[in-house]
Amino acid sequence: MRFRKLNPWLSWGLAATFFLAILSGLVVSYPYHEEHPLITTVGLETVVPFGGFFRAFHYFSGQLTLLLTLWHTMEAILCRYERRRPWWAWTTLVLCVPGVLFILFTGYIIRGDETGYAAGHIAEHLAQSIPLIGGAIDHLFFLVTKDGVHRAWLAHVYFSGVIFFLAGLFHFRLRALRSVDIAAWGSFCALLALILPASLETYTEATLIKGPWFFLGVQELLRYLPPLIAGVLFPSVPALALLGFYWWPRASAWALGLWLAVYSLLTTVGALR
Repeated sequence: MRFRKLNPWLSWGLAATFFLAILSGLVVSYPYHEEHPLITTVGLETVVPFGGFFRAFHYFSGQLTLLLTLWHTMEAILCRYERRRPWWAWTTLVLCVPGVLFILFTGYIIRGDETGYAAGHIAEHLAQSIPLIGGAIDHLFFLVTKDGVHRAWLAHVYFSGVIFFLAGLFHFRLRALRSVDIAAWGSFCALLALILPASLETYTEATLIKGPWFFLGVQELLRYLPPLIAGVLFPSVPALALLGFYWWPRASAWALGLWLAVYSLLTTVGALR
């Protein structure tokens, strides 16, 4: 069987943006203190020399990492990439997708603004809705009501390293990452950081606080269904469908396509609300 090839420019672009997001994260973490997330985030923007640029660079490299992860996943499915890997390697790579989403979501929490505050409390509520293990998950990753953003901050840092390590271990070699890819995608992130500000809502009079763009569908569904269904079971469908591509590609494709259609509709409604 002949397989289609994945786009190498976008594939290595994913590795490059993830690598740049981690490097820029190390820079912005130096003046950051999780005890006072909003104060230090605003201070990074206004007091630290070039702090606003590095924060924006970190923000946009992270956003590009997620977008390229989703694109790369879709392209891998179309190219039947699961046929080229053993099941355990495919499973590890699939788990990296929600891992990247989790990293970006905790990034919103730890900045401490209106969106981050709301995202943290929603995440805590969703974790607690999981039977048996919900409390442990909340204590491990969130517990923002009692402990602030400390646990989310640690999860953001450690998950970034773990996901990057797993992707490099099972999918690409860091030594093969070309300097031209890092330079090109780094220049693009720097251009975005120079012309666009990173998202930060220090105060808003709006009665509805919208979460991150990738979370709008869940936020909208929470209006109609219980937290366990809307915020835990429903978002788990694409991960399960991706895992199923290795054994049941046709059924998994239908499940993923239907989920994407429903979630796109929910996201649109949530964005227009």
